[in-house]
Amino acid sequence: MAATLSPPALAAKASRLVAASERQSFDPFTDVDWSVPLDDSAYYLPPEFLPLYGTAAWHAMSEQERIAYSRHEVAALCSAGIWFENILMHLVLRHLYDLPADDGSHRYLLIETADECRHSAMFGEMIRRAGTPAYQVTPLLRRLGNFLKVTSRGPESYIAILAAEELLDISNRATMKDERVHPTSRRVAQIHVLEEARHMSFARAYIAEVWPTLSRFQRLMAMIRAPFIVRGVADALVNPQVYETLGIDDGYRQAKSNPLHRDRIVRDLGRLTGLLEDIGVINRFTRPVWRALRLVAPTPPGASS
Repeated sequence: MAATLSPPALAAKASRLVAASERQSFDPFTDVDWSVPLDDSAYYLPPEFLPLYGTAAWHAMSEQERIAYSRHEVAALCSAGIWFENILMHLVLRHLYDLPADDGSHRYLLIETADECRHSAMFGEMIRRAGTPAYQVTPLLRRLGNFLKVTSRGPESYIAILAAEELLDISNRATMKDERVHPTSRRVAQIHVLEEARHMSFARAYIAEVWPTLSRFQRLMAMIRAPFIVRGVADALVNPQVYETLGIDDGYRQAKSNPLHRDRIVRDLGRLTGLLEDIGVINRFTRPVWRALRLVAPTPPGASS
């Protein structure tokens, strides 16, 4: 099936993003100071962004145990990031495969793929230096990722891309500004924020421009699959192996059921779910599914869904 050629507005957006990438792109092996030891002198994520924050297990930890836990969580997040980026590169390359080289988005999509390669290399270096296991996502999520890579196309692909990028972006923006956080972790987060801003801008523009051109069947299939794709992305943010490695009894269950973590997922997905409401992916028929999967806030009593 041939890819949809880029509409003029999307081609213009891609051209601006190419210019932006020429002004500012990073090499993680020269733009990050890897000589700073990744010791437990500082947190690796803001405490409020750790899945266990505020739970009984969190309150039972000493400050040093919390910092060590944050180092393992950032390694798990980097591993999830590599998993995300791998899927995203597959989806972008499938889009590129059918585009002629003179399409207005072609050059930009190659740049985005190169960005994602460098981000994966950066995350891998962070893991290797953190002194933790290289926490892979669960086998179920790996199988679902493989399924997504071969079955997703068009706006549905970019919904998946936005879900991963929006969740990481909110966390990264908090990380890069937080002086409690280790300088290497802050720099990695800053580089990711600056380059992913281009990717999110393109994804939003692509969804807005191409969604109205889809057939009813294509829109229906995307509406059915989208909430489950986004839920899978959100589930990758809590890795059970972290709690097994650190010997935190009941840690995984507490993290998964932590109301602070659940509320943060809903909040951090707000820009994506707002866009999906605007174009009709989330509507009165599909909202109950998004709500049941804890991806949007519950409807207040007396309000219409």
